[in-house]
This record gives sequence, structure tokens and C-alpha cells, in this order.
Amino acid sequence: MRVSDNQRYRQSQNRVNHAKAGNSKMTEQISTQRKLNRVSDDPIGLGRTIKYKASLKDNEQFQKNIEFTKGFIERSEASLRGISDFLIRAKELAVSLANDTYGPDSRAAAAKEVGQIIQGVVAQANAQYGNRYVFGGFRTLTPPLSRDGVFLGDDGAIFLQVDHGGFEQINLQPRELFEAGPAERSQGHFGMIQSLEILRDSLEGNDVPGVRTAMEELDHQIDKTTTFMAKMGSIHNGVNNTLRRLEISSEITTQEVSNIEDADTFKAISDFKKTEDILQSTLMASNKLLQPSLLNFMQ
Repeated sequence: MRVSDNQRYRQSQNRVNHAKAGNSKMTEQISTQRKLNRVSDDPIGLGRTIKYKASLKDNEQFQKNIEFTKGFIERSEASLRGISDFLIRAKELAVSLANDTYGPDSRAAAAKEVGQIIQGVVAQANAQYGNRYVFGGFRTLTPPLSRDGVFLGDDGAIFLQVDHGGFEQINLQPRELFEAGPAERSQGHFGMIQSLEILRDSLEGNDVPGVRTAMEELDHQIDKTTTFMAKMGSIHNGVNNTLRRLEISSEITTQEVSNIEDADTFKAISDFKKTEDILQSTLMASNKLLQPSLLNFMQ
């Protein structure tokens, strides 16, 4: 065989092999429904998908953090609502029993209910999410409020990472809620449980002026609780906004991965038909250039 024949053979073989490779690639895309099946298919695209998938994994962990955060916050909110309801009920009793039309027996009966309210407030203050006390600061394994109203927690602020650059505080410093600070004490205010005990003791002692004093103090406690509920609601809203942002980011990133990895079935079928035509045309052209024996050898 002359040199020119060898050259024609190699050229024809290369063209046929190239056409077969293109046809095989499209066949694989149709069968796997993926256009990225190996590194050589799209090295740059593969690098991008690795980065995107790492981001998706991070987002998944952040969303798990947020789900825990939401549960913790919702438990805290429920407890604050319970405390608020108890305080409002105590205020209602104070308003009613401050009236001179009620006698000692009525006030004694109301005092028993206030005693139950005190127990209810302590129970709500010692609420747990899982095995964590929500109002204890860093002391999450110890009940933060004693039966006599002493705050046993600390002022630790708990943060959870909710995205690459952000941490959300998921608790409040409830010492301010259950205890009277120096400024409050200077104005004659008391801790929450002490305020309820003043009402209970005044009712038991049939002390109408004392009941009226307790009524005013309960207004202060209700205001403080409402403020804490608003703060917790703000934290809740911020966490929900972050969660939605992460969900949108994950949706966009997932679509980006799909755009790189997944084959467009209709396009793949169309391209497959084109590669079939190219392969057949290449085989026919080679058949004209080469002897049948050589073409059979190539195939």
C-alpha cells in the first residue's frame, strides 16, 4: 500500500471514529438523561457542580439549624403567651376583688386561684424544648425559676449559624422578665412572682388597698411580658425570612446543577439523529475512497 493510501485510510478512520464517538455520546445522554457523565464531558461544568452541591449541602444544614431554632422560639413564644394569660387573669381578679362589694370569703377563694396562677407561671418559666430549658440562658439543663421566684439561670445568649455569614440569637435574657432590675426596684417594682404573691397575700388578708397596689404592679408585669413577646416575635420573623432566602437560594442552585448535568431529552434526540446522519455520511464517503476490504476492516 502506498503512503498516500495509508494517509487516506487513517484520515477516513479518524473521521469514522469521531462520528461514532459523537453518536455514542448522544446515545449515552438519552439513556442516562444526563449530559455530564464523565469529567471529559465538561471539566469546567463539573467544577461548578461540585461548588454548587457543596453550597446545597451547607444550605441543608443551615435549614436544619433553622428548624431547631424555630421550634425553640415557638416554644418560648407559647410559654410567654401562657405567662401573659396568667398575669391577665390575676389582673382581672385584682380588679374585681378591689371592689368593696366583695367580702373576705370571696377574696380568700380568689387567693387560692392566684396561688394556682403562681404555680402556672413557674411552670411556664421552666418550659423545655426537647431537654433544654428555654429561659435558662446557657444553663439549659437546670430549671431557671424557683418556686419562690428566684431566677437561677444566666444571661447567656445562644446563637445558631443560619447562613454562611450570619448567626441568629434564639433566646432572650429572661432575668429582666422575672426579676426587677435596680431601676425598677428604685421605682417600687417587684419581680413577677413577688408581684403575684403580694396579690395573693392581700386577698388572703382581705387587704383592699394591698389588692389595689398589686393591681398596679401587675400592669407593669404585663407590659414587660408583652415587650418580651414582641422581641421574640421579631426573632421569629427574622428566622423565617432567612429560611425563605435559603429555600430560594437552594431552588436556584439546584436548577443551576440541573442545567449543567441534565440532558434536554428533545435536544438530545435531535442531536442523536444528526450524529446518525453524520456517521452514515462519513461511512458512505469512506466507502467511496477506500477498497471494500479496508472499509470492512475499519468497521
